[in-house]
Amino acid sequence: MSINEEIKRRFVRLSKGQRKVAQFVMSNPTVVIGNGAAEVGRQANVSESTVIRFCYAMDLMGYVELQDKVRSCLMTQNGGENLQPTYFSSKRNIPSFGKVMQRDIQNIQDTIHLINDNMLQKSSKWMHEAENVYILGTRQAASIANWLSSTMKTLRPNVKQLRSESDDIVQQINSMGEQTTLIVLVGDKHSNDVQTIVEIAKKKKAKIIAITGSALSSIREYACALFTLGLKKQSSLDVIPVLFSFLHALIEEMVSQDKAQYEKYQQSYEQLENNLLFLDAAREKQVF
Repeated sequence: MSINEEIKRRFVRLSKGQRKVAQFVMSNPTVVIGNGAAEVGRQANVSESTVIRFCYAMDLMGYVELQDKVRSCLMTQNGGENLQPTYFSSKRNIPSFGKVMQRDIQNIQDTIHLINDNMLQKSSKWMHEAENVYILGTRQAASIANWLSSTMKTLRPNVKQLRSESDDIVQQINSMGEQTTLIVLVGDKHSNDVQTIVEIAKKKKAKIIAITGSALSSIREYACALFTLGLKKQSSLDVIPVLFSFLHALIEEMVSQDKAQYEKYQQSYEQLENNLLFLDAAREKQVF
């Protein structure tokens, strides 16, 4: 089924803004192929985020896939004679790894317009003002939680990674309070793994920042801030670059609260690390 036929089939289920995008896509296919989502939104008189949501309503991974579908439709109709040559030549010259990286870029750009900026600013402020920051990630997200914990430890004190199998997990949970910020990274299928911990943290009035793959995650009712990064039809490999980019942005927003303070702490941390490395090297010399 062509993209035009698919649009007509789903048209009645689209929102008012998405219908404008649908009509624009069918009437101006070459504009869609040759321009980004922002320009299509401008010409269709809707926001860029509406264009992105239209793509998801069409069960596409994002705007790039919409362009591919429209291009295929035009090629079927007239052999692609109306398509811009520069688009094809640049497409052919991109190596396979470059296409993967371009897809990551597009996924990140698509996600930007789905993130609530006010909520992100609040979250970064909670991270900055918290006496203790706990980071919890389950299964596949555990390694990402470890990266986030390690990175934040270079910037501020009292950052700890929660591990459900740890002997002191109960003690760590009991130490939470109003001055605690808990960052939870969890996939939809594994939300039950952290639900008890999050529920207890909520009762202790901790600020809970949840980063999930679905707005319908079971931990949404406990979260003070919920960020949904998983997009339709995306594999876990596609989500990872988006997740790291978002976490980087979140950290940068935290640092912007007081750059001088974080730079000073980071310098002290690096100096301490260097001193420890020097002591380890000295001990090794003594042994030999």
